[in-house]
Amino acid sequence: MGRISDWINRQRHNRGYGVQSPSSFFFVTQVLKERLPYYAYPILEEIAKEEKNSAKRLKELFRITNHHNPANSIAIGSPSAACAMATAKPSADKHCFADKQPGRLASALLASHDCPIKEGNPLELLKSTLKETGEVGMLYIGNIPQRAELLEEALPYTNKKSIIVIEGINGDEETKAWWQTVVDNPATVVTYDLYSIGLLLFDNERIKQHYTLKR
Repeated sequence: MGRISDWINRQRHNRGYGVQSPSSFFFVTQVLKERLPYYAYPILEEIAKEEKNSAKRLKELFRITNHHNPANSIAIGSPSAACAMATAKPSADKHCFADKQPGRLASALLASHDCPIKEGNPLELLKSTLKETGEVGMLYIGNIPQRAELLEEALPYTNKKSIIVIEGINGDEETKAWWQTVVDNPATVVTYDLYSIGLLLFDNERIKQHYTLKR
């Protein structure tokens, strides 16, 4: 029954059905599901191929960043995600933490956008960066073991304009159970399950709501 209800929810919300909030309806239909081409898509497709990532996900992340217009962006464990965010908002204060250097295209793009790649303990890097920025603009947490600790560190720095993206939320049963605690957390006001990634928004003027979208 769990899989059937999950499928039904994704079908309903995929095109905005059952999404009563005007802002959420716009976000689903005009951002997440937008089909118009963007100038950045060709380079993101090349980076996705080089980094063995999903071009669809990078394009989606580009649109989300473009829509939210964050003051700063932090990508942890995914240089290709950092590329999508940096391309969408070049003027943001940009940070990328990775355990290894990315390929030629991603390295060149991040360098052109003044986004250095820092190697080291991601939790310690996030702590020091958040002390500098004072807030989370947009944070991407890749599919890495420290996801729960990273999110816990970031939550006190969120505000109504913050957005956090978490990769791999449906990877296994333990991760799914953890993701459900994130959805239930009173601090996460509006949440989206896009299957491969989860989105967290923190505008406490809105009603708490969770949406599941088609895979």
